[in-house]
Amino acid sequence: MKKVLFLIVAAMMATFSFAQEGRGQQRQRMEFNPEEMAQRQTVQLHSVLQLDSIQYQAILLMNYADAVTMQDSINARRARAEKMRAEGKKPERTRPTEEQMKAMMELQKQREEVRNEQMKQILTPEQYEKYLKHKEEQRKNMRRGGQRVPRGGGQGRMPRQ
Repeated sequence: MKKVLFLIVAAMMATFSFAQEGRGQQRQRMEFNPEEMAQRQTVQLHSVLQLDSIQYQAILLMNYADAVTMQDSINARRARAEKMRAEGKKPERTRPTEEQMKAMMELQKQREEVRNEQMKQILTPEQYEKYLKHKEEQRKNMRRGGQRVPRGGGQGRMPRQ
């Protein structure tokens, strides 16, 4: 009986230790790098819009500026959380008020309008139309929770025998 109990405890400890390792690896992967993000976004647009080299460089610079802004925002949030932890407080995870949400949405809308104007200046009219369609498809995918891949390699269910 003691051996069985010992084996169960050992198996549970091994499971938990592997789970912790996985989280650490995920955290490393989730580190935000503005250069990589800008490059990835630009390559994706290049594959959709067939950008020439001048367009590619202009959009890469735009994406990099946006990524740096995002990085600054992330760093500010982390600094606030670290400061609270240093003071012995738990970082707050409260929802924004309705007014704050409206302000954030308005700011996002303004940023998107500026970006669209910049893209209109960089792209040809045909490319710009493709760009708008691509953005709309991405928005739909985000609402659905991203592209979902069925389990089991996408083969569907196996028929019963």
